[in-house]
Order: sequence, then structure tokens, then C-alpha cells
Amino acid sequence: MTQVILTSGQKSLIRKTAETNYPRECCGLLIGRGEKIIEVSNVVLSRNMAEEDHLFLIDPEVQLAWLRKLRGTDQRIVGNYHSHPNGRVEPSATDISFSVEVGQVWLIVVLKDGRVNEMKAYISSANPRELRGITLNIE
Repeated sequence: MTQVILTSGQKSLIRKTAETNYPRECCGLLIGRGEKIIEVSNVVLSRNMAEEDHLFLIDPEVQLAWLRKLRGTDQRIVGNYHSHPNGRVEPSATDISFSVEVGQVWLIVVLKDGRVNEMKAYISSANPRELRGITLNIE
């Protein structure tokens, strides 16, 4: 089974970002390597460019800068993280509709009353309209 590995520091950074941005969704990139075991080496914060509080849009400039930075290395953008303030840990219909790149991790952070309550990881499968749950390990 596919798994994604975060450090406790990375988890703390995502938690802090989600709580600071509440009630808006936070978002960012996950940088790392691997296919079945995906090791995250860097969590990249992004300003949420979406106009509505219940959506997220990673800053395209941040994404392009990291694509350039990672050229010629063994690392890549392995996925994204975003929050669901007062929502559910399952992917929303919007999340599913945007999960078009196969093999990308979608880390969803749920907040209840401004505090992180739960985190769960998903991966986009060969069916481009499906995000299936994967194991999230914190080391």
C-alpha cells in the first residue's frame, strides 16, 4: 500500500499554517521523492489565491519556482496539502474534480473551531476522478 511520510516538524508547520489561516483554507506544496513510499523533504507554504474561503488555489508563481528549482534533482512536487475548515477529512467534490495528475498526494487537514482535528492523505489514481486513501506516517 502507498504511504506518505512526514516529519513531526512538517506536520507542525502544516498544523500552524492551517490554524493561522482559519477560517480560510490554507494550501501549499509537498516536495519529495518516491512512488510507493513517498518521503516528503519539504513543505512549501503558499498564499491561497482563491477568492472564496472554502476553496484553495496554490500560487502559480510558487509552483513554477519549485518546478524550476527541482529540475535535474531526484526530487519533485509529490502533491499538495490544504485545509477543510469545519469540514470533513474526505476529499470534496471540488478536490476530486481537480485531481487530474496521477500519483499526486492530497493531504487534507480538518479544523474544528479553529484547531486542527485530523489529517489524512490521499493519492490520485489512474482513474483521474478518484482520490484513494493512503497511509500517513509521521516520523
